[in-house]
Amino acid sequence: MEGGPTHFYDEIEPFCRWRRTENIDILELHLPSGLKKEHLKIHINNNGILTITGTCPVDQTESMRFKKETKVAKNCRINEIRAKFSKGVLYVTMPRTSPIATGPSVALKGATSQTLDPKADDNMTNVAKCASEFHNKFGSLKQRLWRKTVVEGVAALVVVASALVGVVKAYQYFMASPV
Repeated sequence: MEGGPTHFYDEIEPFCRWRRTENIDILELHLPSGLKKEHLKIHINNNGILTITGTCPVDQTESMRFKKETKVAKNCRINEIRAKFSKGVLYVTMPRTSPIATGPSVALKGATSQTLDPKADDNMTNVAKCASEFHNKFGSLKQRLWRKTVVEGVAALVVVASALVGVVKAYQYFMASPV
């Protein structure tokens, strides 16, 4: 069988991190060394899916490549999305038209005026901060787990399940023991 050398592609999954501010979402893709600006393509389709792809030659017969897709927020100003590649990190900045609400809005029925307790307002702020912090930490954990291979993911799931069983058993032990 005649022909040139076969070209192989090494599929990679770059580390991604979201940073959210009041009116901007920033997606950071940490790309491997050797990948240059010319190797990257960014596209957004009519359904609001942002696709980032990259291909970089490693040697004569091998290249590395990746593809990252993410849904853009509904309140994102699509025409103002910008990307910057610096020191191996691609920053995709997505401005929003209005900030995302941090907590539920509550409508008061039948009251024309009401004195609000400032401590209650502080409590709502604390709840919103706590929810935001939980979302950030959980989102980071979720992103790290998605980067792992199937075997590592199953192993992590087994560890979490074992820890959960241990907590349940400890709870049962303490509830059953006399005080």
